[in-house]
Amino acid sequence: MIMVTEEYYLNLKNSMAKKSVKSLVGAFNKQVGNRCWTSVREIHDTVLIDTLIEKGVDVSAVYDGVDISFKKHVVLNEDLNKLYIVK
Repeated sequence: MIMVTEEYYLNLKNSMAKKSVKSLVGAFNKQVGNRCWTSVREIHDTVLIDTLIEKGVDVSAVYDGVDISFKKHVVLNEDLNKLYIVK
């Protein structure tokens, strides 16, 4: 069993902060359809959404402030500041 520590959280946050918005969207799309759920994935997904928000991306298409939806893939608009669900 993996213990989620503050150090793990901070390392993940620092790692994601260095990534481009496009690569973060790619990481989001890799989670689509994944039904496996663990505390480590929850931390990953939360940090992912928080990082996108910190980079100025509107994530309201998949995040309502409480729940994150990984039901469908997303794309960025031309300005790289808003997610849209792929239909």
